Amino acid sequence: MEPPLQSIWTNMNFKVLRHCGLMATMLLLLISETGKAQNTIGLRFTPNMISNPKVDNPSPARIYGERTLSFDSGIDYSHQLKKNWAISTGIDLGVVACNQSIEAPLNAFGTRQGSGNISINSMGENYFYYGLSFQPVYRFKRNQNMFRLSAGPNIRFYHRGRESDITYYTANRAIPWNLNDPNAGPPDIEINLPPISPQLHTDVSISLGIERRVSDQVDLVFGIRKSWGIKPIADGTLFVQMYDQTYHGGYATRSNYIGLDLQLRYATKKPEVKYSRAEPIPSDRQGFRRAVFAEALGNGPLLSLNYDMRIQRFKNDGFGFRAGLGLGQLFDNSFAEFDRYISIPLTINYILGKQRHGFETGLGITPQIALVDIGDSPQVRPLSFLNMGYRYQPLKDGLLFRATWTPYISSLKSHQYVWFGASVGYSFR
Repeated sequence: MEPPLQSIWTNMNFKVLRHCGLMATMLLLLISETGKAQNTIGLRFTPNMISNPKVDNPSPARIYGERTLSFDSGIDYSHQLKKNWAISTGIDLGVVACNQSIEAPLNAFGTRQGSGNISINSMGENYFYYGLSFQPVYRFKRNQNMFRLSAGPNIRFYHRGRESDITYYTANRAIPWNLNDPNAGPPDIEINLPPISPQLHTDVSISLGIERRVSDQVDLVFGIRKSWGIKPIADGTLFVQMYDQTYHGGYATRSNYIGLDLQLRYATKKPEVKYSRAEPIPSDRQGFRRAVFAEALGNGPLLSLNYDMRIQRFKNDGFGFRAGLGLGQLFDNSFAEFDRYISIPLTINYILGKQRHGFETGLGITPQIALVDIGDSPQVRPLSFLNMGYRYQPLKDGLLFRATWTPYISSLKSHQYVWFGASVGYSFR
């Protein structure tokens, strides 16, 4: 007996665009400049609420898009021009994800028999992007509080989409519909999103946040960010065949969002008061430098909570290890599987730099373990990582942050060279 609903998905996964090397080079050239007191390097994470897709649907069916988990993040360098003004440029990465939802009477399709409604809520295309940002920054005081206002364009390269992404739905057919059968006729519902890569997509964002001083060189920024897409990510078509009539409309995925703006900013100029290496503590229990931090992306590979420790006493540098617990799966898989996997990032690392600033490198493996039976999919999906990046760890107890490049190879014989991680945590002895 034919099930009342069949859906066939066509999703394409392609290699990452090669522009990221150029973007990273531009950012490193800016960071290498010796700056004034207010020049800062910033890490930003923006969990957001994406605008729902815009749907032009002339049919009697109810067809709409629902936003799901999305975020925007980046690393930037701000160069101070005057007392209140600065110019910021950086590298961004993020994901836009939406569900497709359809509700209609069952007897509107196929044999026109039966009763009740069909209800579909399925995952649409995950649009992973990376790009360049350029923003003027204005800092000002109000009631003893320092505010940070910025606005400017973000030029994005979307990772996927050199071919159309087409979703087909059929219902109530006497003979199961076959995409590859030339005599099967059109499906009942078709959403066709055109290629989006290798086009450039431009968004304009504005943010306003309040700064809070953590130490002589570290500030936290808490604010709101709003972004508008100059054009939709994918401006597609919608076809519906029901009640023996056909309808043509549109389906456009948008990148507009509003969300929290969380930034960690580090001033490039050293403070006037210089700290020496922390003196040894006689207690064997407190002799090792340790840290607890949360990481977005990176070895997680989505979100993870981690414990890190040096294996030499009284030192910020040298060999160490890191172990954590997080959420598994990557963005080329269904978000519905996120609750099925946990991840355990494990890394051996080495830090160059005896003071607060260090270069971190290491090798790691992250087993991703399914908590329930998921059929033919592997129960364990390990990823192998290479870590390279910047690490700030105070000589005394205090705030730690990391920004790393983390290319990986998976057990499914796939690889990803453009993958980054950002971490914020607390270091202690």
